[in-house]
Amino acid sequence: MEPFLPNDSSALLGKPSTISPQRPQRRNLKQWGLSILAVIYKAKVFLLFFSLIISMLVYGLTFGWAFGVGLVVLIGIHESGHVLANRARGIDASWPTFIPFFGAVISLRQNPANADDEAFIGIAGPVFGIFASIVSYGLYLATGQPMFAMLALFGMLMHIFNLIPVVPLDGGRTVAFLGWKAWGPGLVGLAVILFYNPVTNSFRLDPITLIILAFIIWNFTRRVRHGVSPAYNDIPLSHKWFYGLLWAFLMGVSIAGYIYIGTVSHISLL
Repeated sequence: MEPFLPNDSSALLGKPSTISPQRPQRRNLKQWGLSILAVIYKAKVFLLFFSLIISMLVYGLTFGWAFGVGLVVLIGIHESGHVLANRARGIDASWPTFIPFFGAVISLRQNPANADDEAFIGIAGPVFGIFASIVSYGLYLATGQPMFAMLALFGMLMHIFNLIPVVPLDGGRTVAFLGWKAWGPGLVGLAVILFYNPVTNSFRLDPITLIILAFIIWNFTRRVRHGVSPAYNDIPLSHKWFYGLLWAFLMGVSIAGYIYIGTVSHISLL
């Protein structure tokens, strides 16, 4: 058995120790700032994944787990288009927050500089989302699994609604430079999609529909009340044609895709 020896050898010689206990270092302002940013970053990541998991659970319990997970993935791909577009234009925005039965939302911490930026960000989501819907239908053709056809059908229907040219839907943001020229038809299309079922030739109304309508009306009236400066819509004519034609093309693909997939696959979401 080895004898116990103190760590400080000076104690063996009867000399007082010259080693003083270490004091914890005080954190400077930069370190505190980095710590706060780390907490915020972790909170953003937590909110993203927590809302994603909750949406998967809700959709899974409602529609079945395979379709529920696929639906969240489809919405996530759509939102990733907006995220990448915001970064490409240097606009500070939050990560997507998934909300069951409402899709997902991204909060902009700064307004787009002009209608060109708004159109670029608005149309990016449908470009990604419609492509994902087409891929889903391709998976149905390759595997024969009806779930992929249902996801493709839902994706097309989702984008028919989302491309209606009224603020704050993506369609309204894409052609915001048209003003009332787009908003008038957009409101008519909104009423048709929200309240009338062309398949069953009947009107329908539910709480989710009312909430969506109230949110759209609130954003729409706010934009009308505050107005838009002429400089905001002063973008090159070629860009207006590009975004307008791209919007029309994607709306046409969504409508044609919904009709075709529903007819060939013999399924319907309405």
